[in-house]
Amino acid sequence: MMNIMVPLSSKEDIDKLCCAGADEFYFGFRDERWDKRFGVFEEVNRMSSFGSKANFHISEISDIAKRIKENGKCVYITLNSQMYSAKQKDYIKSIIPELGTVDGIILSDPTLIEMIKEFGLSVTMSTMAGCYNSKIINFYKKLSVNRVIIPRDVSIDNIEKIISAFPDIEFEVFIMRNGCKFSDSQCMSFHARKYGSMCACIDYSPCEICFSGNCSEKFRRETYSNNKLFTKAFHKEACGLCSVKRFQRMGIKSLKIVGRADSAKSVEKNIIALKQVILSDTQDVPFYENCLYGMNCYYNTY
Repeated sequence: MMNIMVPLSSKEDIDKLCCAGADEFYFGFRDERWDKRFGVFEEVNRMSSFGSKANFHISEISDIAKRIKENGKCVYITLNSQMYSAKQKDYIKSIIPELGTVDGIILSDPTLIEMIKEFGLSVTMSTMAGCYNSKIINFYKKLSVNRVIIPRDVSIDNIEKIISAFPDIEFEVFIMRNGCKFSDSQCMSFHARKYGSMCACIDYSPCEICFSGNCSEKFRRETYSNNKLFTKAFHKEACGLCSVKRFQRMGIKSLKIVGRADSAKSVEKNIIALKQVILSDTQDVPFYENCLYGMNCYYNTY
């Protein structure tokens, strides 16, 4: 049975998401010691700047992990910034015991792998690690990682080729919510709209061509409509339900629902729909209005 990996942003939602069918939880943490020592523009994880909206205080992690484990579920902490300095690695090493009974850490920086393994924790390589092909994954295999998250923009055919080459590694794929048109592993900007992330600059900056009057009204209208449609259909409501059965046959370990800053109600709705497809004996999947656009599918094959 494939697991459903879900984000958690409120401890009050644990029981509800477990009842809906969640198998694994992932979340980040915030810590004043980090901010004081390294500054707020040094991210401990890729959503540090979202603060309490997407992160628990580090003092809460142990109790939250215990509660999740009591429900028979797994807990993963995100430490998925692109890289960490030597002093930041010392900080990470010092706080690992504070995380309680978590199952594993989601990493991007390979220099942390050995240290995390020394604590007896599972290592998952984040999409930030850029695991696009067998050579990259073989590099992480030699470092004894337990799981690899395949980037959003890898085709389903290539995913199948990769998985068949590494039967002893667990694989995780994105399946619902928050599609991104950029490669996580190549996005080196601060990951917060407030401070000018790359995606926000492109999405919300005015088009110089359009505002200069050097293009037609038809071009401006189509450009604006396409961007709005893409943002709504893919960034907000990306979906891979139609690929679930194929992922089952491949042996995918975990399906990730994205959205550490999203509402639990939306995540719960996604879990229920996903669980329905996983347990179904047919190939049929729920059909949504966005399917008509052809722009919200993670793994379209047309």
